[in-house]
Amino acid sequence: MQPALEDFIRQLGQSEKISQVKLINASDWLRQEPPPPDCILTDVFDTGDKLAIIGPSKVRKSFFLMQMALSLSVGRPFLKWGVPKARRVLLCQFEIRKNHAHRRLKKIAKAMGITPEEIDDRLQVLNARGFGISGPEDIKQILAAVDFKPEVIILDPLYKLSTGVENAAEDMKLLLAEFDQWAEESGAAIIFVHHDAKGTPGDRAIIDRGAGSNVLGRDYDACFALTSHVQAENAVVVDILLRNYKPQESFTIMWDYTGDGFCFQIDGDLLPDKKCFRTRQTFPALSTYLPAAQAIFNQNGQNLDVAIFKTLFKEKTGLSDNRIRGFLNWAQAGGAPYIEATEERGRGRHLKTLSFVRCDV
Repeated sequence: MQPALEDFIRQLGQSEKISQVKLINASDWLRQEPPPPDCILTDVFDTGDKLAIIGPSKVRKSFFLMQMALSLSVGRPFLKWGVPKARRVLLCQFEIRKNHAHRRLKKIAKAMGITPEEIDDRLQVLNARGFGISGPEDIKQILAAVDFKPEVIILDPLYKLSTGVENAAEDMKLLLAEFDQWAEESGAAIIFVHHDAKGTPGDRAIIDRGAGSNVLGRDYDACFALTSHVQAENAVVVDILLRNYKPQESFTIMWDYTGDGFCFQIDGDLLPDKKCFRTRQTFPALSTYLPAAQAIFNQNGQNLDVAIFKTLFKEKTGLSDNRIRGFLNWAQAGGAPYIEATEERGRGRHLKTLSFVRCDV
């Protein structure tokens, strides 16, 4: 460390706290390759990151979270995201009684086809309702006392850990700083569930979602915002906000009862149209627009630049940009898509073209 920096730290009286602070020569970074990311969910968040799951009541946030915990513990894909490898997961739930949490876990695992042998000891559940755990310091002591080193720490819900005022930026900063410390010390990713403020969450931008101080929206590395679908009762729209990876399109999931179990499944037939103050209309099935897409390809060639296709498709159908994105997500999904995308990348160049495959609906 440079002498001037040492003197500055000493004057602040913080030399012990930040003794590991070091300056990095940017030219050294240019000569080296950075270490590869250790993804928890592919192209979403990594070890050491913070993920927020935000939504209003009655969208099954805790079920969504428990399904993710099961997927991570066995190394299976979670909805549309890959899970590169099985992880050790600590699920801390503060809100529901243990018998209800037990029942939910069994039913979700049943629907997903996950067995106890697959999980082994990688998913540990802390049922903390009624035990007076009132802050991050209590969780830290529990982590130190148990012989389990999680790679993912899940906290449901956030407000149960806060010892200050939810609307106070300074109180929220203290809690989020604790999460930073956990992540740095353990290398674990931190996932937390938070509730929306009163009103209609579908009217707000994702960065402004979540009750209390807006510090939260500027802090996390990734966020899943869950919103009721405008049309289907058991459907939920998932919006994604990412700091370290490229943007991803919203999509719709449906709460699905499978035999004795239940879990969320991707619903490619429903556009990601959120319930909000302004939306009261219903929409036709996506397959309705396939003939229009086929006509565009027949008239203009079988390989079209994606921007050109969107322009022509909008002129032909009158759909909004959001609904066109939803149509393309649906048409390209699954093992037998209706439209295929091809990407070519080079120095300063990124070309994405679409081609029509079939129209058999």
